Amino acid sequence: VDCLDIAINVEDTATDIPSSGFGGLLLKFGFNEVPLTLVITLISLFGWSISYFSFRFFILPLYNDILLYFIIGAVFFVISLITAIYLTAFVIKPIRPIFTKLNLTHDHKSLLGQIVLIRSSIVNNIKGEAIYEDGGAGLILQVRSDKAYQFKRGDKAVLLRYDMANNFYEIISIEEFNG
Repeated sequence: VDCLDIAINVEDTATDIPSSGFGGLLLKFGFNEVPLTLVITLISLFGWSISYFSFRFFILPLYNDILLYFIIGAVFFVISLITAIYLTAFVIKPIRPIFTKLNLTHDHKSLLGQIVLIRSSIVNNIKGEAIYEDGGAGLILQVRSDKAYQFKRGDKAVLLRYDMANNFYEIISIEEFNG
């Protein structure tokens, strides 16, 4: 990796460049809110179906005229791709809110005041880990505590403050938090 030394001048870059290409297509049709694998699967399914039936009914009878066969085949390929994209956008529109609800992000402020389960054998001002159960796979968080609190594995604590510089949460006991 050290052999790659690239210098980039970032002073003259524009920060408000509009979406273009594939990203613009995702935004235009609302594909950015659903999993890309679902979008690709539906485009493939609709595109293949349209291509198959257009080949079967329109292109196959032209088999003897090779030039016309390939020209019309290329036209139907483009038409089936465009139609598949629009059909996919139409089919995905009603189920888009389901995926929007599943796409929850946790920022540091939303976790403050939440109860976590201590995962590491000890928590002090140098090291410690805790698990926050969010209903999914859970989050493993780096936590720290003052010497006054003695936490061990399995204890419950409350996230009090986030230290962005060192990427950890300060925790206190539930009893101390409740006063």
